[in-house]
Amino acid sequence: MEKGLVEFHYRGYSFEGISEGGIRTSIICANLDLMFDVGNQPVHYTHIGNLLLTHAHLDHSAGLPYYISQRSLRNLKPPKIYVPEEIYFELDSIIKLYQKIEDFNYNYNLISAKKGELYELSQNFFLRPLKTLHRIPSQGYTIYEKSRKLKPEFLGLKSEEIIRRKQSGEILTEEKFVPLISFSGDTQIEYVLENEDVQKSKILFLECTYLDDKRDVQRARKWGHLHLDEIVANSKYFQNEKLVLIHFSKRYSSKEIFSLIRSKLPSDLLERTYCFI
Repeated sequence: MEKGLVEFHYRGYSFEGISEGGIRTSIICANLDLMFDVGNQPVHYTHIGNLLLTHAHLDHSAGLPYYISQRSLRNLKPPKIYVPEEIYFELDSIIKLYQKIEDFNYNYNLISAKKGELYELSQNFFLRPLKTLHRIPSQGYTIYEKSRKLKPEFLGLKSEEIIRRKQSGEILTEEKFVPLISFSGDTQIEYVLENEDVQKSKILFLECTYLDDKRDVQRARKWGHLHLDEIVANSKYFQNEKLVLIHFSKRYSSKEIFSLIRSKLPSDLLERTYCFI
């Protein structure tokens, strides 16, 4: 693993990357062939075929031309790059300018990802952009796993009865889209409070830029960020199996981060929380 990168493993999914507030954020999930943001671009991330960009601040997007250029150089298939629809044309123009000054043909699929729509990621996995509240157009992403389950009214049936009904042509199952992973990018707390699928995602990657009075809640909100005190005040909304906190301000040392989180988070949430540092 490249020096400085962090790893997190849960439910058979592996995440690797780095997230430093104002500096760089890029986290991959190799299992699903996807990368959240591209503020940092280690060379060995180039093979990842799906990029989910939350917004255009450079600590989240600076590696975009390099990522596309490297994949094109290696003759890899065009990556799918999901971006907020408000910045689609500007980003496409920037990429085309880099293509021009590099004098090299880029192969890429830039997707204007509409908030609330469901996009197929692979056979049983889908993504949905959800609105976040930052200083510029932004969105988080929720990854869903699709499965088929018995409709509630048939749960008590014996297996023989289920088989008989299936053979008679009766439809006993329905599709379920289970929120598996949510990733916030930069946002205010409303991203969590207003989205039930974010609250119920098995794994939630959530920015937590500020932790104490070095920057209070109002200052955090003014800049479109989250403060630890807001997570504490709204802890009942976090139904996640794992809350992964990212994007800590460089004003805090690792020791300060762990100390403040241990002292402030309620015990039930603390035992489910991982600090991505």
